[in-house]
Amino acid sequence: MQTKLDKFGRIVIPKSVRKNLGLKPGEILQLEESGEKIIIKPNQKEECLSLKDGVLVFTGSVDGDILESIKDNRKKRIKHLYS
Repeated sequence: MQTKLDKFGRIVIPKSVRKNLGLKPGEILQLEESGEKIIIKPNQKEECLSLKDGVLVFTGSVDGDILESIKDNRKKRIKHLYS
C-alpha cells in the first residue's frame, strides 16, 4: 500500500487501514524510526499497570534490560533512604 507525503510532511493513512485499526481523528500514534523504515503504531489503549488480587501487575512491553533497571532503581531508593 502506498501513500503520498504532502508539502508539510504529512501522510494520509488510508481509510481501510484506519477502519481496521479503529483509528479516530485526533488519536495519538507512536512513531518509530528503524534503519530506513518508519513504523507507526496506535498508542496503547490498555493501561500497562493493573491491580490483580491486590498486586500491581505490569502487562505492557519492555524496552531494554528490565532486571538491570530494577537493580538501578533499588540502588537509587536505598541511597535516598540513607542520605
